[in-house]
Amino acid sequence: MSLEKRRETKENKVEKELEGSSFRRLDFTPLQDTKIKKKKQIKEQITPVTELTDIEKDVLNIAQEILKLKRYDADFDIDVSSEAELQKFPIIEKLYAKSIAKLAYRKGYSKEEIFLTIRGLEEKNWIVTNERRTKLEILNNEKLVKILTFIEENPGIHARNEKIEEELGITRTPFLKHIMTLERFKLIRSKRIGKSLHYFLADVPEDCDKYKVIFSNPLIPKIIEEIFKNEGIAISKIGEILDVYSGTIQYHMKKLKDLDLIKSAKTQKEEKIHVVNVELLARFNDFFGEPDFSKLLSGL
Repeated sequence: MSLEKRRETKENKVEKELEGSSFRRLDFTPLQDTKIKKKKQIKEQITPVTELTDIEKDVLNIAQEILKLKRYDADFDIDVSSEAELQKFPIIEKLYAKSIAKLAYRKGYSKEEIFLTIRGLEEKNWIVTNERRTKLEILNNEKLVKILTFIEENPGIHARNEKIEEELGITRTPFLKHIMTLERFKLIRSKRIGKSLHYFLADVPEDCDKYKVIFSNPLIPKIIEEIFKNEGIAISKIGEILDVYSGTIQYHMKKLKDLDLIKSAKTQKEEKIHVVNVELLARFNDFFGEPDFSKLLSGL
């Protein structure tokens, strides 16, 4: 086989691999010419109280009263296997006794049903004894619901972000106090990325965290946009267009490669190009509406 044919075969193979992979775009629609669509709502986090059984609602109502009694220690281990073990946990023993007194005769619940209900409410975080309140009280707390909504709208936010004081009207210390409460009820979760703790609603997949954090830097989507416009663009040219030092662009390009968001390849003419992992961007937008890559991907 001649050298020319061998080279042609190799080039065709590389081109086919690129077209068949998740790293490829076929067209580009300028991002600035479109309106950002409304942010998709993340899957509902909170189990409505209407989904609780009648016995769970009844026990929960009693728990709201009992948990406020400061004379009872708040410790509880949900792994208790029998009613007898409840004696180790005064506040739950009190809840158990009160529930039997109020519900056994009037509602016909057995002691075992009441015991299993209490343990189940703890397992599902409807009761958090150390907080001395129920999830129902949390969901009826205007301030805490506002913080939950804020985190839903700003997934990956950290406690030093200026938005907290601007939009919530509270400083870092009270914000962190409320965050601890929401974490105990498993309504949100935190993830350490770099030197900061970032906060997400509980059911946002953890493998999305690092992408949300990097995309919170407004420069990153702009870099990706320039690559969509011209895969063969030089890093220095991106810096010139965005009015950013080329070394900064190089630094962020390395981060994007480390996260598998872009990779470098060679064309048939041995020219270096950068290609974007379009499948990863599409999956990202399944959970997060911003930054919105739909128009960039619309030509695929």
